[in-house]
Amino acid sequence: MFPSRRRLTVLLRRRIALPNFAAVVLYFFAIDACIAQAPSSNPMTIPLTTIQKGNFSGIREPLQVIVRTQEAWENLWKRHTSIQSPRSPLPTVNFATEMVVGLFAGEKTTGGYDVELTRAELKDSNLYIYFAEKTPISGGMAIQALTQPFHLAKLAKHDAAVIFVKLGPKE
Repeated sequence: MFPSRRRLTVLLRRRIALPNFAAVVLYFFAIDACIAQAPSSNPMTIPLTTIQKGNFSGIREPLQVIVRTQEAWENLWKRHTSIQSPRSPLPTVNFATEMVVGLFAGEKTTGGYDVELTRAELKDSNLYIYFAEKTPISGGMAIQALTQPFHLAKLAKHDAAVIFVKLGPKE
């Protein structure tokens, strides 16, 4: 990014005033610094592996959660499986290299609702978790029971700030 020695010699031979020469050098430094600090516009996709997805959970309120420790995972699983008898065994997660993302839609009065973690991307020092929500078709048939749609998945561990992004109907 710096002017070559030959270019500097040409500039000096033309007797460019020192303030102008200094401005040119500072310009090249500024351009180089801007390029070095430009945020990454190319997101890095992080694969998601589903742990469990379904319509019945002990977590009855809407919840978006990131779990980075074994203790927090055990507590979340205990709440999630509190309506089961016997409870499902705790899935294994290696928290040295992995973490869990959970999406709970809250309690619904009928079936036909769904939530889905669609993808994860690391972009601009943040971890974006994209998800979709579906509702029953108006006038369609749905089970007449209380449901609690949820999706739990694991992914590679990242310390970045997490931002949940709800996708629109066609995204």
